[in-house]
Amino acid sequence: MADFLERRRSPLSVIVKEKIIEYIEQKNLKPGEKLPSETDFVNIFNVSRVTLREAIAQLSQEGIVCKKQGKGTFLRKKPLKMESGLENLGGVTEVIENLNYEPSTEYIKVEITEPTKEIKEKLDLKEGEKIVTYYRKRYANKEFAVYSISSVPIKIFKENIPKFFPKESMIKYFEEDLGITINGALAEIQPFFFDKKEAKNLKISEDILFLLLKQTVYDYSSLPIIYSLDYYNAALFKFYLNRKRIH
Repeated sequence: MADFLERRRSPLSVIVKEKIIEYIEQKNLKPGEKLPSETDFVNIFNVSRVTLREAIAQLSQEGIVCKKQGKGTFLRKKPLKMESGLENLGGVTEVIENLNYEPSTEYIKVEITEPTKEIKEKLDLKEGEKIVTYYRKRYANKEFAVYSISSVPIKIFKENIPKFFPKESMIKYFEEDLGITINGALAEIQPFFFDKKEAKNLKISEDILFLLLKQTVYDYSSLPIIYSLDYYNAALFKFYLNRKRIH
């Protein structure tokens, strides 16, 4: 793990970019307000002017700030920052909606395949059973927030396999259209970087850190219904756990 983090450590400019976002949040700056000068930021973060300019350029490309010739750098829009607990089970759509953002989805592809050994075990599939996998880019207020890969046993759909979910939420579709009540999930979370090829396909920078939530969702009869890989953009999301001491 240490070697992995060392190889994929974020460039200093990315770290500074996140620090600027934290500064915007802490100072509660509003769109149109001016940010500190380059000199001020260089002193605040103790970095070179080159690194700072790279960070500002990244924020400018994301539409968060804008530079005005001879006047300085101004906040164009508030950066998204979503905090959510992991105690309550909900899909990506529910997480985004509960944080008062508007969810939307871009379907990359939908395919019917034989499951890998891992997915076969996660979904408790028999020999010869196939899966339907949905590859989706999820957005919050039109900003790329999550890349989702969700695999479902083909037998769950019985008849028609939907090409997309009309309610945005796969879980709501299962509960409201298929009559399947979701009961719980087994999940694990880990840091993740996409490689150069994957990042190019997703049209994102390979330096972006994601929080990968691997999750197997079960119905009330403990039947595994969905195995999903949800890559949450760590620049937008922060997860927390409400832990209690057991006496």
